[in-house]
Amino acid sequence: MEEVPHQDLIDAGGLEAVLRAACPDCAIDMTDAPGAFGGFAATVSRRDRAVSVMPLRRERLFRVRHKLRGSFLSRLSTAELAEVTGSAATWLGGATARELAAAWPFADFVAVADAYESGDRTEFTWQLYRAYPQFGLGEFIEAAMREPRLRRMHPFTSLFRMSFRPTADEYRVPGPWVRSVGDGRFTVVANRREEPDIAYGAVEAVRVCLAEVDRLGTAVIAPPGSGRDGRRRARPAP
Repeated sequence: MEEVPHQDLIDAGGLEAVLRAACPDCAIDMTDAPGAFGGFAATVSRRDRAVSVMPLRRERLFRVRHKLRGSFLSRLSTAELAEVTGSAATWLGGATARELAAAWPFADFVAVADAYESGDRTEFTWQLYRAYPQFGLGEFIEAAMREPRLRRMHPFTSLFRMSFRPTADEYRVPGPWVRSVGDGRFTVVANRREEPDIAYGAVEAVRVCLAEVDRLGTAVIAPPGSGRDGRRRARPAP
């Protein structure tokens, strides 16, 4: 007989029942989720906090996200139901990110939470990408965050590539575009339709990005130390 990955949920009456027992004074919203065990994901909320939980249908794993004032701070996974319910109860009870991580080490998003509380949208976005890298860009993100000029720019991803805005509010971006080609190698182009033959290690890709930023005229026009408030504009492209 095939093993059921979430027999404990079945025995306890389902995901909603488990979460209601852990967080009795919280609101629970159940939503359709085709990839979820039982077909539903749950969001448990209390005041300005929420926790979203989705047990995966085909494996013993829970996807868990912690939310504060409308912003998701985590994108975590655990196989332990006790970690799901315990971290939800702790977070919805008002714990700080540090208190939560101390009680439930799998739920460590302290750097992300600190950046969020600072109000610096660019630093918050960098910390999110560092904590939860996508598209094989993790090594490049680590190298880029050590380069002050790129760190002052606002990162974003599109079509499996990363690029940089001069500020969080700037949307006219001619590049450069960075894509992982595997094995810690990255391409850097101004035109995403190009498929270059040259790939770089993470540190060299950062150098090439800086050269392209200067060439394309997308650098931030503000001296180091002036702060990142999201209101500076781009230098016009030549």
